[in-house]
Amino acid sequence: MTTRDNAMLPHIVSAVAGFAVCMSVSITSGRREAWDSPLYFMIGIPLMCVVIFAISYRFPQRAWRWPLSMAIGQSAAMVMGGGSASLWPLAMIAMTVVSAPQFVVAMIASRIAKKRMPTDETGS
Repeated sequence: MTTRDNAMLPHIVSAVAGFAVCMSVSITSGRREAWDSPLYFMIGIPLMCVVIFAISYRFPQRAWRWPLSMAIGQSAAMVMGGGSASLWPLAMIAMTVVSAPQFVVAMIASRIAKKRMPTDETGS
């Protein structure tokens, strides 16, 4: 696997996880948008935080990118789930706000991973 392929993997996993969690919550709860359900906050966000922790620990460089990819996946789920495409810009802003826990977890996981790396591998 090339370095470029390796760089795409966390983006893809993050986006697919965000999409899958949002679609699952929407389908399970019967809501058009996942964040309209308490399941999103009780199960969805913690589950996405676990995924982001694992990705950010494995790929600690510029870990802020992984929650951003996850937010894009969630936005795609919203549009595919019947949300209004005309509200997509507002949804992206809202998705960034509700993704704050994933951003925090990504930074923590990245910092832990970098501390555990030998000094010659930590290049930012």
